[in-house]
Amino acid sequence: MAKQLTINAKKREDKTPNKLRAEGSVPATVYGHGFDSHSVQVNAKEFSKIPHKAYSHINELDVEGDKFPVLIRNVQVDPIRDKFLNIEFYKIKSDEKIKVKVALNFIGHSSAVAAGGILIISHNEIEIQCLPKDIPDAINVNLDEITEIGQAIHAKDLKISENIHILAKPEEVLVKVEVPKTHEVETAAPVVAEGAAAPAAGVAAPAEAAPSAATKAPPVAAKAAEKPAKK
Repeated sequence: MAKQLTINAKKREDKTPNKLRAEGSVPATVYGHGFDSHSVQVNAKEFSKIPHKAYSHINELDVEGDKFPVLIRNVQVDPIRDKFLNIEFYKIKSDEKIKVKVALNFIGHSSAVAAGGILIISHNEIEIQCLPKDIPDAINVNLDEITEIGQAIHAKDLKISENIHILAKPEEVLVKVEVPKTHEVETAAPVVAEGAAAPAAGVAAPAEAAPSAATKAPPVAAKAAEKPAKK
């Protein structure tokens, strides 16, 4: 298990969320199974120092001396200003299984990549369910298992403890090696009749010319030629 972090919080002041944010605090909520939820606030600058990987670990929330284990369940961030809007802490019980997302740690080297394939990683984390004490820091994904281009490692292929249940679909692709894609497009050359000059680049080939009137026998004359002359 990773080192447990302590997150300091205070009981929510009677101010609007925007007022709290303007003063450097982030509105937060603490909730849990069989636990009455209540509102708190944390220092935005201090919370920004918490690494993202700690979000999947059990941390200690200290609300003015009242301490209990929590998971950082949800963090809302303003995408424009890059500021925290709201945080949710989930209070856990040691004897109750919980759902948590854990990072995938890619190890080893694929011989298929050495042969010219391209490694495509579809997921950097995966959701599991287990008791708090069984939450791993990360789950290893061994790339040595991919020996041919076109092969993939699925969720069902992960080597994990029997105490951990993976919530992803068994056939979910986590990583694969694909054939390199080229951006070259072959353009077919125009077919040119023997003896004819090829059209210049960018100029369409002229349509076949219709026979001129001079080359056509007049209809009446043609019919006359079919009948023998009268004596």
